[in-house]
Amino acid sequence: MSAESRILRYLKENPGATPRLIADALGLSLSQVRVALNRLRDSGHVVRVPGEGYYVRVSAEPVNLGESDLGFDRGPPGGRGDDIALKFEKLRETVEQLADRVGRLEKEVKEIRVTLDALARSPQEHRSRAQADQGLHEDAAIRELRARRVVKISELASAASRTLDDYVKAGLVVLVSDLAVDAEFYNRFLDRFPIKKLEMARLSNEERELMNAMIKEGIVYLYGGREYRLTSRS
Repeated sequence: MSAESRILRYLKENPGATPRLIADALGLSLSQVRVALNRLRDSGHVVRVPGEGYYVRVSAEPVNLGESDLGFDRGPPGGRGDDIALKFEKLRETVEQLADRVGRLEKEVKEIRVTLDALARSPQEHRSRAQADQGLHEDAAIRELRARRVVKISELASAASRTLDDYVKAGLVVLVSDLAVDAEFYNRFLDRFPIKKLEMARLSNEERELMNAMIKEGIVYLYGGREYRLTSRS
């Protein structure tokens, strides 16, 4: 079965998948996947949604994934057409990587500006904010969450003296699916990835509950049936 046929079948079962997820799932190189996706997109079989991934285009016509229907005569394997397409995709990948770096730099600049703005505020405002933050850290609901690490969001909300948004903004709580997770516990758990599938049995009850919630939210996926990895969105 051709790469295009395999990718199309995978997208029908996993709409919105990114090239990286497709490559990992099918055992193909990222360049191979990008070339195949371009052919499928040019031939009208798939469509890319910015910020998400690829979807199979709804069509009343039956889909035939023969080489001629894809509108790309590749010739013999390893021919010039494939070489040019792969070089083009490597160039595209480089550009996307540079765009990601620029995006990260813009985010860092924004964070620096926020910090500078905060430093420019009056000492009294800083004292008030520090007192408010200290109050959140000493909140009874937060103390309980630190002891248990993972609770239901509804349970935390019923015991909270502040809004959940206040806890999240203060960096004390991370919300995952229907769970409220102690932020320090959550970050330590992230540092353990990738986690082998065989290691699941050694996770604590809290870690296993968090793992299931992360899988449900698409933060974690099973790679090659062997280990759990964080998605790029995590």
